[in-house]
Amino acid sequence: MRSSRLLTTVAAVALLLPGCSGAPGGPAGELPAATDLLSRSAAAMARLTSVGMDVLVDPGLTNVPVRGATGSLTASGDAVGSATVTEGDAPVELEFVVVGGSIYLKGPTGGFSPPIPVSLAAAFYDPTAALDPRRGLARLLATATPGGAPAREIADGIDSYRVPAAFGPDTVATLAPGVRGTVNGVLWIDVATSRLVKAELQVPGGPGGATGPVTVRLRDFDAPVTVTAPV
Repeated sequence: MRSSRLLTTVAAVALLLPGCSGAPGGPAGELPAATDLLSRSAAAMARLTSVGMDVLVDPGLTNVPVRGATGSLTASGDAVGSATVTEGDAPVELEFVVVGGSIYLKGPTGGFSPPIPVSLAAAFYDPTAALDPRRGLARLLATATPGGAPAREIADGIDSYRVPAAFGPDTVATLAPGVRGTVNGVLWIDVATSRLVKAELQVPGGPGGATGPVTVRLRDFDAPVTVTAPV
């Protein structure tokens, strides 16, 4: 009788332990289908009001004019942060403020430039595109082609689904202008919220046609962001 009660207690505790009942969406050991994960994540990213984003581009990708960027973006199209772009052979770090459809740029010296339409800067980097559902991260997810079975692992400290996928060049160019050809990569999707946590895209453009990584990390989901035009 004592052993029977002990087995019952152990079974009850096991059901309460995190992860013992399996990943959401199926029995123990079964992960959701990649297509479902991509669809859920596309919907979750389309609902965001703001996000923090960090982009790091492999320096060997000479056809990508942006080397890296970090900033806070809003779904209404405002943004603030900095980006490193190539000017000749030398990288130049620029601060940017985007508000009301205009972008203000500040180089290593001097103040901010007069405002110009943000569309004119898109060939180098358009920080407002990431949360645009028609061309940003939501579209990247919605149009991705699964490239293998999902896995479950920790990404940047967050319990995530790891989803290999392929992407069209037009969707990747939102994050890394100048991309040509199909791009393979890996996405990490938050198990709890379906938000995209991280993306690593193998972009062509290195010496001899070699690929190199463009890494995108997302943070500060729906955090308050106030952007004002420079004085």
